[in-house]
This record gives sequence, C-alpha cells and structure tokens, in this order.
Amino acid sequence: MHISVISCSGRELVALDADPSWRLHDVLAALPEHSPAPDYKMRIFLGTVELCGNLTLAGIGAENGRDLTLVLTPMPRVVSGCADGSVKIWSSASGECLHTLTGHKYWVWSAVFSPCGKKVLTASDDGTVKIWSVVLWECLRTLQVQRRVGSAAFSPDGQKVLTISCDGIGQVWSAATGECLCTLESQVRSCTFSPDGQQVLACSGSSAVKLWHTTSGKHHWTLEGHRDEVLSAVFSRDGGDLLTASGDGTARIWSTASRECLRTFQGHQDGVRSAVFSPDELEVLTASHDLTAKIWSVASGACLHTLRGHRSGLRSAAFSPDGQHVITASGDGAARVWSSTSGQCLRTLQGHKYGARSASFSPSGQEVLTVSGDGTAKVWAVASGECLGTMEAGVVSGGKAYQGLRKHSSTRGM
Repeated sequence: MHISVISCSGRELVALDADPSWRLHDVLAALPEHSPAPDYKMRIFLGTVELCGNLTLAGIGAENGRDLTLVLTPMPRVVSGCADGSVKIWSSASGECLHTLTGHKYWVWSAVFSPCGKKVLTASDDGTVKIWSVVLWECLRTLQVQRRVGSAAFSPDGQKVLTISCDGIGQVWSAATGECLCTLESQVRSCTFSPDGQQVLACSGSSAVKLWHTTSGKHHWTLEGHRDEVLSAVFSRDGGDLLTASGDGTARIWSTASRECLRTFQGHQDGVRSAVFSPDELEVLTASHDLTAKIWSVASGACLHTLRGHRSGLRSAAFSPDGQHVITASGDGAARVWSSTSGQCLRTLQGHKYGARSASFSPSGQEVLTVSGDGTAKVWAVASGECLGTMEAGVVSGGKAYQGLRKHSSTRGM
C-alpha cells in the first residue's frame, strides 16, 4: 500500500510502498536518514494511534493513501555519579554521555535531578554536596557538610536539601543560600520529605520512625509498633498518612494526625524491603526478601496479587505513573514488568551481570531504568522488553536519576 510519512507541520518527508505487516522498526528503516538529537525518540502515529510494540500498520488501521506522522519526543536524561568525582548526564535513548560535570574530589555516591529537572544535586565522599545547573552546566552552590555524604535529596518545591552523611547524620539545608537549617539529633539511615517540605520522616535502624520539623529541627513524635527495623517510610500524597515497611514482614499505614495504625498488611514470609502507594492511593505495593512482591487493597487490607518469579530477594518495586504496571528488581539480576490488574508477568528484562539494585519507570511510563551492581544502568522499552541503551554509569540513584521523575527521599550510601 502507498502511505506518506509527514512531519508535525504537515510537510511530507517520504512516500512509501509499505506492507500492512510492517511494524515500527520497518517504517523507521524506510525513512530517509534522520539525525535527531541523541536524547530524542522517533515515534510514528496514525492520527492519535501510535505504532509501537508488536502493532502493525494494519493493526492501527493504516490504509492505502493514509498519512503517518513522525513525532520526535525528548527522552528522559539519566544522571550518575562516578568514582573519580565526576557527574555524568546520559541520554536514556542512546546511552550516550551528553555532559560531564567536574568539581568533586572523591567518589560521588548520589546524583539526582531537581523536581523541575533544571538542576542536579550530588553528594560526595569529599564532604560536600553540590547543586548544578543543567542549563548552564555549572555549579551553582556547594554545601559544606564536612563529613562523607552518602545521599542528598531536594524537597518537593526544590527549596530545601536533605543530606545524610555516611556516619548517619541527617541535615536540612537551604538550597538558595547553602545555610544549614537544622541537624536531626538521631542516627539516620533514610529520610523523606513531607509533601509540603515542612517535615522529615526518618528511619534510624530501629523499629520506630521519627518525624522532625525541617526549620527548627524539633522532634515532633515517634511511631512505634513494628517488631523489627523499619526499612522504608513514605508519606501519602496529601501527607495525611504514612506507609512503613519493616523487617518483621509487614507494612503498615498510619495516620499522621492521630499517630494510630490504620491498616497492617501481613502475609510475606520474610522482611519487607519497601512499600509504596499506587498513584491513586487505592493500593499498596510491597517488595520482600521472600522473593515476592504483593499488591494490597488499602480499603480492606486484602492481598490482591502475589507477584512470583524472581529467584532472589527483591530490591525494589514501583508502580508505573498510570498505575497499570509494576516493575520489580531482584538480586537475581533481572527486572520484571507486571500487570497490576491481573498480577501477570508481562516482560522479563535480563542483561545485567549482577543483581539489579533498583528499577523505575520513566515519567511517560514507556521506559524502565534498571541499576545494577555491575556498574551499569540500562533503559528498556516496556512494550517490547528491548534494551534501548546501556550506560557505564557508576552510581545511579534509582528513579530520582530520571529527569522529571519526582521523588523526595534520601537514603544513606555505603
């Protein structure tokens, strides 16, 4: 059949004699030489229907004489820290290093984008945290922590910075002035900002979690109820509830107002490494050392699905932005994409030499970033399971390393 490929402005790029069985790669292969920027992705649409995955031209309704539209969309960038003190910005589309930032003297343990995507925050063994512009490609501010820093994170509005040193000292800083606003008087392993950025929830290696004010450093209260170490803690979207995961094999939802436990999710056979809310907050996803992840109903506390298939303990689990999929990462080196409605495994992403430390969706939900102990990060297409690019990336801080993906927590390095 005869079809034309046009630009978004309506200019004809090429006329093709195409077969109805053609898929995306066939159409792209037939196009004239295009050289989009390395952080752009080429997509083909018939009207509003995209030619992707295993769909064919016939499958999307393409007929003789129809026009296909070529759309170039920016791919998320990935930031990583390296042992030589450099910070690298990568194209997730090609795996190409786009920029290198230098200024740290020793290993950079943490590197994350700001909520607006225009800045990068890095934490180093040299005792400093730096805020960089990824527009001007220069260092805007250096925070003098004066002890080895394992991680750093922006507050949701980007106005504050939370740091955790390798010896467990948590501090809150002004991103504008570099002033230390407060020091948390407790050993800290991981922290997360409240949605309004006014409070910090801290896990300290015990069975309790503590809430602190980010300006005064005042300790508000302590939640107790787990029987083993709390391994993760997150706020709900409005800050009204907390979700904790513990080595005792359970996850719990708590009210921040009454500090009462509202729901306990019990069913794992080993410690629960992490727990997160679904985007609509109707479900909870837990990842456990017992080789499984579970999806739970917030309303009833019932386990809706158990995700089985990994051969080693799970390191992380996350929902896609639309809540339709789940990604899990395991010590077996693989990441798996699951349907959140059926619990069925849709894709197994294999290619790392060592365990997958984390896996997260891109802001569009069409790609997955995996980070491994083999020193690489990989970007995968969710629809096909194809590896789109490999980055010899050193240290990549999970989902926070994706430009535009908002997450406001910090976990101590080492």
